[in-house]
Amino acid sequence: MRIQAPPQFNLQALASRIQPQEAALSAARSHRGSVRLRLAKTFQVANATSMGSHARQTAVHRYSDLDFMVQFRKDEFFWGGRLVSSDTILDRLLNDLRERFPNTSIRRDIVAASLDFSSGQSLDVVPARFDSFSESRPVYLIPDGTGGWLRTSPQAHDQYFEVAHERSGRKLRRVSQLLKWWKHGREQALPIRSFYIDMVLASTDVAGVARTYGTCLRDFFEHLLATECRPIHDPCGIAGRISANETYAQLSTLNRAAQFAQMHARSALAAEAKRDFPEANRQWSLVFNGSY
Repeated sequence: MRIQAPPQFNLQALASRIQPQEAALSAARSHRGSVRLRLAKTFQVANATSMGSHARQTAVHRYSDLDFMVQFRKDEFFWGGRLVSSDTILDRLLNDLRERFPNTSIRRDIVAASLDFSSGQSLDVVPARFDSFSESRPVYLIPDGTGGWLRTSPQAHDQYFEVAHERSGRKLRRVSQLLKWWKHGREQALPIRSFYIDMVLASTDVAGVARTYGTCLRDFFEHLLATECRPIHDPCGIAGRISANETYAQLSTLNRAAQFAQMHARSALAAEAKRDFPEANRQWSLVFNGSY
């Protein structure tokens, strides 16, 4: 008699299926090179580096943009001796890229200029300037979405996540990817930032060594409910508070989704304990809105 695999094996298979595709990433890297060359002709570019989910290896196929931080020299950010609005820098960046890529859809995405290429992979270009060092890690100023500036350190946050990944038995990345698939597995993505997911996972014991993917997901949903999806303090002490989203309406939507997901994740694990694997898989399918 054939024995059906328990649901955590199916979660592992799902994590494998949602990995970024190399063809799309190669095309995006090529576009990234073109963007840097263009910006270097117009702006004083000091450096450029990847950041975000792809840098932390928590990106998912189809949905995770390739974040590209371009560090401009200090003179680009000042006019008459005063620091200009981040909106001004973003507008200049958008205008320049639209001139260089007239056939590409380019829009503003809160803190970045987002380019949607025909390859299907989006490239988010984030302007930044060096601010200071924090424990030997460089800290940058990037747009905060309201005209001001936000402190960030991709190197510090990526290292913090990497340490937590090792502490979890090297499963934190795939837990993050499963949660990002949960976020996007519906007609309209849930209002939860990828950075928030990664920092919550890294700063809690949700993905402990002895836990399965299923229990990690359940515990993450329970953490969201216990904290009501409130902002967290940056565990690296750089970015202040890290919020899941922007508005009260989005917060309410996320809380409802977390409650639904937690209920069905618990039911899935209960069915697994009874070795009722078809029911467990049905419950996980509900968690992932049919994209399980």
